[in-house]
Amino acid sequence: MVRAGKRDLKDLLNLKDLLPKKEALRTSIIYFILSFIWIQFPDEFFYKIIGNTSKYKDIQKYKGWTFIFLTTVLIYFSIYERLKKVKDMGIALHKSMEELSATTEGLLTTQEKLNREQILSENIFKNSTLIIFTWNLDGSIISFNPYGEKVTGYKEEEIIGESWIDLFLYEDEKPKVKGLVEYLKSGRSIKNSIGDVWRSKDNRIIELIWTDSPIYDEDGNVTQIISFGTDITDHKKLLRRLNELAYYDTLTGLPNRIMLKNEAGKLIKDAKLNNIRLGFLYIDIDNFTQINDTLGHDAGDDFLIHLAKILKEENKDGNILAKLSEDEYAIILYNVEDRDDIIRKTEYILKEIRKPWCIDKEEFIISASIGISIFPHNGDNYSDLMRSANMAMYNIKSKGKNGYAFYEAEMGKRIADNTFMINQVRRAIEEEQFTLHYQPVINMEDNTIYGAECLIRWYHPEKGYIPPMDYIPLIEETGQIFDVTSLILKMAFNQKKLLNEKGYSYLKLSVNISNKSLIKGGLDNEIVKLLEEYKIKPEEITIEITETSFMGNLEGCIYTLTKLEELGIEIALDDFGTGYSSLAQLKRLPIHNVKMDQEFIKTMKKNSEEEVVVKSIIELAHTLGLKIIAEGIETKEQQEILLESKCDLGQGYYLGKPMNAESFQNMLMMNKRVNINE
Repeated sequence: MVRAGKRDLKDLLNLKDLLPKKEALRTSIIYFILSFIWIQFPDEFFYKIIGNTSKYKDIQKYKGWTFIFLTTVLIYFSIYERLKKVKDMGIALHKSMEELSATTEGLLTTQEKLNREQILSENIFKNSTLIIFTWNLDGSIISFNPYGEKVTGYKEEEIIGESWIDLFLYEDEKPKVKGLVEYLKSGRSIKNSIGDVWRSKDNRIIELIWTDSPIYDEDGNVTQIISFGTDITDHKKLLRRLNELAYYDTLTGLPNRIMLKNEAGKLIKDAKLNNIRLGFLYIDIDNFTQINDTLGHDAGDDFLIHLAKILKEENKDGNILAKLSEDEYAIILYNVEDRDDIIRKTEYILKEIRKPWCIDKEEFIISASIGISIFPHNGDNYSDLMRSANMAMYNIKSKGKNGYAFYEAEMGKRIADNTFMINQVRRAIEEEQFTLHYQPVINMEDNTIYGAECLIRWYHPEKGYIPPMDYIPLIEETGQIFDVTSLILKMAFNQKKLLNEKGYSYLKLSVNISNKSLIKGGLDNEIVKLLEEYKIKPEEITIEITETSFMGNLEGCIYTLTKLEELGIEIALDDFGTGYSSLAQLKRLPIHNVKMDQEFIKTMKKNSEEEVVVKSIIELAHTLGLKIIAEGIETKEQQEILLESKCDLGQGYYLGKPMNAESFQNMLMMNKRVNINE
């Protein structure tokens, strides 16, 4: 626009004609020529026109006026033409000046904008939290911003001219960028390229998202590339951590139930395509809660890590290992040959689990119950196979734990029966269907009643009497044993209060406590409250435990039993001689009585091997300073042998069957020191 205005102005003014001397000379010459012609113009011309010489003077006068008129007109047009051109020139000049001014203002605005953009670009380059760098098409670095320096550890001056591909990329990343430059050369951009990995100066991994754009020269050719990188290293770490939390156990690092289900689906699909077998192992660690309750959760965590290490070592050849819950695991055996192959692998796993585990100089023997299902025989999907393996696991637990079992169809009915039983126990607690029977404990020396053992009885409103063995092992697994134990203690303490009110305070009532209730914690506090509530002296109560209660949990048992002993409560060890406790362990336990199991008594006759064994057990107990109670006395001969062997106390059907509270009180009313055989 400015150039066009200048051309128009030049054409309009014709700058040569606007020279002052030239313009003045031009006007003077015109005037001179006109005057010369006029002077030389003959007077006769005017005379002929006028035709009278007497009027010559007038002719001269007219001639002069004519000259003045003509020169005036000539000068007017000459000056008018020049002034008009000057005026037009002024207008054009003014217009051009306005255009020039507007253009200048536009240029200044553009310059200011460019300056601002340059400042902004520099600020973005210097202060951005993106890695920004420019590079030539051969990969050599032209510029590198401060944030890039911070992230990579390289200073800009160190790497100018260096190839960013060689400098930052790991070898396995380099092939990925071969087509990058060619793509950018074509004028196309790359936006939000995810998954690029750089190497920092100190060899750290940097994960980035990149946007790359070409830079053009004046001819429109791509000469450079500018790249913007977002550091997502921490974000990716967070995503990986969230993935671990979602799909892996945080303590052991093993896949969790969700991950197992995902991976199992893939294995089953592969097994269907390739016609191969899979073995599903559902593993439950027996009595794991005892470790937590006895040694604390830190020790429990140590054990879980120890166990995970064992299982990982055995989990090879495409198998899948997962942690389902605190004490439950699953292994999917890939491409097993047959049932025997599964048995070999399962027995090896059990053998490794059973190896002694030591902590704080204590040795623990751990066992596990494993249920097994086989694809495709027991199901063709994850849910069915895991459910079948779970049923098999509960089956082995119901038979004493510490082993394995393959799923069988009838197990489903057994699980349904167990579920029914669990619900019925809950109902029985709520409706007070449980009661206590009392079996007399007799002083062998004088046949008087020493006390009684409290035995739980359940009379179901529809099924009638249900033996304890039908539900006690089950409720120990479900945790209902704690509620039942609390109920037994309340009923026993209430009965002792009633006996005391009738004058039988000398009688001891013994209550059986399960191993889980013993090591759960809080048992001593519960008993203290009951003693206070029912106004009973501690020495009137005996707590019975079994040898299996402290197997693998000795320290926890010692702690709880010591608390009870400090209260003044007697402790009796039930089923003595049938467990695995050593004399060293027995000496550490704060026990007062031991109960000899009825298995030693029921076949005992005079001068038999059983008699020798029984006498040895009695002598051992006395050597340890303990009273001994013989269980299962069913004949007079057995009573006499035990009396001769100096057995302290006895109980059994011959001496007195378990009876309800009313019958027991009636028996006591016959004589405060009842002689059973009278």
